[in-house]
Amino acid sequence: MLFGKSDKDVRLTDRQYKDLVGNMSKRERKEFDRKQKQLQREKDDDWLLGMLFMTDELDDM
Repeated sequence: MLFGKSDKDVRLTDRQYKDLVGNMSKRERKEFDRKQKQLQREKDDDWLLGMLFMTDELDDM
């Protein structure tokens, strides 16, 4: 579960996740899941860019 900042990546147990989303409407749940996927993609993209910069710098040495 992500909260919009790369240093706020939190892992929840299945029970905690169910408690969190259990009271949401279908629309809220869908929006929540969409936002989580978007944040995960952004985190993955940031990681990939960091790896590319690192390998570029190593190649320059």
